[in-house]
Amino acid sequence: MPSIQTLWRAVFPSARPLGSMAERLAGAGHGSVARPGAEVAWVRVLHARVPALEGFERGDLAIVPDATLEALTGSGVEPAAVARALDQAGAVAALLLTRDPDSRAASALAEGEGLSLPVLWMEPVDAGALERSVIGYLVNARAELERQAGRLEFEIEALALAGRGLEAQAAAVGTFLGRAVAVEGSRGQVLTAHAPLDRPAAASAAARYLRDPRVAACRITLPQVATPAQEERELRAMGALVILGEEPATELERAAGERVAALLALQIAAEAARSRRRPPGKEGLPAAGPPWVAIVARQGRDPAEDSSETRERVRDRLRRLAPARRLSLRGDASSLEIRLIAAVDVADPTGERFAARVATSLDRMVALSATFSEPGDRGLAESEARAALEAREALKNSGFDRIARVSHLPVYRLLGNLHHLPDGARSAPQLLAPLLVGGPAARRNRLATLRAILDHPSAADAARSLGIHRNTVAYRIARIEILTGWDLANPEFRLALSVALRLVQNDQENAGSQTVESP
Repeated sequence: MPSIQTLWRAVFPSARPLGSMAERLAGAGHGSVARPGAEVAWVRVLHARVPALEGFERGDLAIVPDATLEALTGSGVEPAAVARALDQAGAVAALLLTRDPDSRAASALAEGEGLSLPVLWMEPVDAGALERSVIGYLVNARAELERQAGRLEFEIEALALAGRGLEAQAAAVGTFLGRAVAVEGSRGQVLTAHAPLDRPAAASAAARYLRDPRVAACRITLPQVATPAQEERELRAMGALVILGEEPATELERAAGERVAALLALQIAAEAARSRRRPPGKEGLPAAGPPWVAIVARQGRDPAEDSSETRERVRDRLRRLAPARRLSLRGDASSLEIRLIAAVDVADPTGERFAARVATSLDRMVALSATFSEPGDRGLAESEARAALEAREALKNSGFDRIARVSHLPVYRLLGNLHHLPDGARSAPQLLAPLLVGGPAARRNRLATLRAILDHPSAADAARSLGIHRNTVAYRIARIEILTGWDLANPEFRLALSVALRLVQNDQENAGSQTVESP
């Protein structure tokens, strides 16, 4: 008999933990539940009747439709009582089918006092069909895995017939598995990556992979595809479907990946063939170039942007920033990132002005690549911009603007690795200890003043950044030097203070304590 963990990952991987179980699973994916190793003997659907648990036996998985829970609650049965009854009956876990996991009934079901019953939830589906899927896995696991993989294969086929590209197909795979995925080309280059919107851990896994493509749970090789222009000896694998994250790939993920690998390979070959048929300068790049620049930003950064409709509105707004001959918007609303290719002109030879317009329109940080003139360099430009964005986002309280420049990547990486300094975590608080006394307001003013002094070339500039009079800054500088005995005119001392200030502020943010924002 399979454990609840195995069944969860194989049959309903899109389910998520509910209630206090979520905290136990934080950072561990599907790793363990309240009853680790508990085996599932059978599955039953909870019906809206009293007694509702008629027929339940020890080792059963309880499927609880939201309508059933509402009906029982309406008849005077408390959700906590349902949870206690399931617990006492020996149920292995409860799977709640609901669109509102934050409802009072759902919370009461998951947070019953003294319960050891794991509770999962997923979007409503046909409870009977889900029950048959679980039974199918219990009776013949391999056959059920193949049936589920066939469902994904059918979905990918439908997308291909509808003319949807590789990014849409990768998004379908990631959504089906509830996990971040990527598709690599024959040379190992990242063609597309997708992280399901409702899985924060998936976005983190995708970010780690984009920083270091060697980080992956498994790679499923995409088969060779012949084209009329190829000879047999020239054939090679089209690339790989990459399952991302720290957890090993499950049987379902491997089975589903193997079923869709050929379809993904065909899509890569088809898109490559279309690219070869395009006349020069038409490879998805603005006709006004070269030279071009790549601009990369996060998509769906805010919860309010997590719907496809909202994302499309954002993308439409970007398209209006420049005519099509000067701007190409890549990907779609399901992409992990917003990627633009812009043709630069003599008035903006590095693309910085246009990148600033994009940052203002999005109200977020964007990354800007170096200029490039060969169409084949587009992928490298996007990859370098992505690396700059990752490195810049890792910096806390920095004085940089909202454009992460590839040319500044060594600076971002150097500052981002300050926490690796030997004895840095101990020496930095010791150095700043004279400023970390008194009330919170006093400490905040001292650190803000110090940061402004270190980040600006003059007292007048520091005063403007703080929004105070320069005489006030001069007074604060004098007070700090009296309090600490420091010489703030000494360049070596300023360097040490700047490093220490960043270390202390980063530690405060990472610990979740109150931080001092950059003025």
